[in-house]
Amino acid sequence: ARNIVDPAQTRAFVAELEGRLGRPLLVAVDHEGGWVLRFKSGVTPFPGNAALGRARDPKLAYAVGRQMARELAPLGIRMNLAPVLDVATKAYNPGIGIRSFGSDPKLAGRLGAALIRGMQDNGVSACAKHFPGKGAATVDAHIDLPTIKLPCAAFKRTHLAPFRAACAAGVDAVMTSHVRYPSLDAELGTFSKKIVRDVLRGELGYDGLVVSDDLCMGAITKRWPVAEATLKCLDAGHDVLMIAHDLQGMTDAVELLREAGAPEDQLSAADERITRLLHRRKAPAASRSDGEKLSARIAGKAVIVARRGATALPVPLSAETLIVLPDFKEVRERFTFEGGPGGPEALARRLAPGCSFTRAPIADTDLGRLAELSKRAKHIVFLSFEARRFPGQAAALRLLARTAPAKTAAVLIRSSWDLDLCPKTMTVVDAAGYRLVSLEAALSRTLSRRK
Repeated sequence: ARNIVDPAQTRAFVAELEGRLGRPLLVAVDHEGGWVLRFKSGVTPFPGNAALGRARDPKLAYAVGRQMARELAPLGIRMNLAPVLDVATKAYNPGIGIRSFGSDPKLAGRLGAALIRGMQDNGVSACAKHFPGKGAATVDAHIDLPTIKLPCAAFKRTHLAPFRAACAAGVDAVMTSHVRYPSLDAELGTFSKKIVRDVLRGELGYDGLVVSDDLCMGAITKRWPVAEATLKCLDAGHDVLMIAHDLQGMTDAVELLREAGAPEDQLSAADERITRLLHRRKAPAASRSDGEKLSARIAGKAVIVARRGATALPVPLSAETLIVLPDFKEVRERFTFEGGPGGPEALARRLAPGCSFTRAPIADTDLGRLAELSKRAKHIVFLSFEARRFPGQAAALRLLARTAPAKTAAVLIRSSWDLDLCPKTMTVVDAAGYRLVSLEAALSRTLSRRK
């Protein structure tokens, strides 16, 4: 996101880079939709995989892939680092969550394959991640190194299945994961010849591009210098080595790779695979209005009432109804919001005229006047932004669970796993996303319509 202002600037940026080098570049972006979005405007912000999983329709997944490709390709972006094919489990996974299609490996495979075909039929390479699957991780690899201790047969039956479907669909690239899988290899996935060469290349018969996840993530940097990790990654059989945040690490890696050398046949194979992706035929540019309609349709299908508590739905539009919004300005540097961090609040105020509003902290834990305002309110709608991860959201939810559960409707917008933190008397609506279309669909389901 730090490289992106808007589509016009992105197009000019890529064109300038390619012009100066005199050759095409394999430019990639994380454009998963939902939680992972790099454009603040100008490109359709889709609800994400969890919403598609709720919709259960491969035709919608294909349409999303098609729309993504037709918006990204005109900008010079040739690869989308999506879809996420990690299978969700009952355990809370702080690094995946609503980025997953859900807990059904067959459905994840069908939806993932459809999304891949939609992108690649329209000129943009897809990248299935995070091989061989990290849905069962309980540690975020951005922070530290997860270990998944499932038996080999059980792991392959569930977590490898969507990647089999992706390979069968002809996915152009596969990204590996910074996770230890003791039943597959003592070495972590990123550095494992058994996982890259034996399982991916051998068992799955995959001959496309193998990409590492970012080698600047905590799972790596807490244990190895970036340059050393790059060499280990190349040795495992990767074609593309990703260093996304550390300029000195990039320089050190290049110098170390030059000193160590690499087998010519491996470099030639990687070069051939990359070159192959530079010549995909682009489809016509897409209509943004078509993307917006598709996005809204998926968001609407995703909203569910996860628990019917004491508060009946819909909640009335009234000054006695208190809407508690996350203070998105606290995390403006970490997450992308359409229209900036004030976008969700502007939407909520438009959808809930006459209601009272306050903000709950995300990173901070000072609840301000929340206790006083919630005591006075007749109804409360609390938008929960992953209370398991963020201490301010956890503190706000604990307060409401203790003092006002029977008059609160919690709307889960970033993690479905927050349901377990809500008391049984609290009504819970699950939006499976916090893009504006997801917020609009959830609030429309939760609040009375304007007369």
